[in-house]
Amino acid sequence: MSRRGYSVKQAKEDAVRNYYGGVSPSRPTSTSPSFSQIVPVMLSEEEFSLSGVTITFNSGMTISFKRVTPGGIIQMLHDYERREGDPCIL
Repeated sequence: MSRRGYSVKQAKEDAVRNYYGGVSPSRPTSTSPSFSQIVPVMLSEEEFSLSGVTITFNSGMTISFKRVTPGGIIQMLHDYERREGDPCIL
C-alpha cells in the first residue's frame, strides 16, 4: 500500500477517524502515564428490550411476549401478585 502513496499508518488513522464520525480522537499531551475512566453507555429501557419471553405461573397460566422491557416484566409480576395474591418467585 505504501508504494501507492497510502501507508498502513494512514489507513489506521482513517479507520479511527471514520469510527469517531469524521473527528480524530484527542490524544494525551503529556508523556507520563495517564489513566482515563471508562464510563459505560447506558441504553434506555426502551432500547434494551427482551424478545421471546415466556412466563408460566404456578396456576398454570402462561404469558408470552414478543418484545418486552425488563421493567415491563417486573411491573406485570407486581400486578399479578396484587390481583392473584400469589407471590412470584424469580
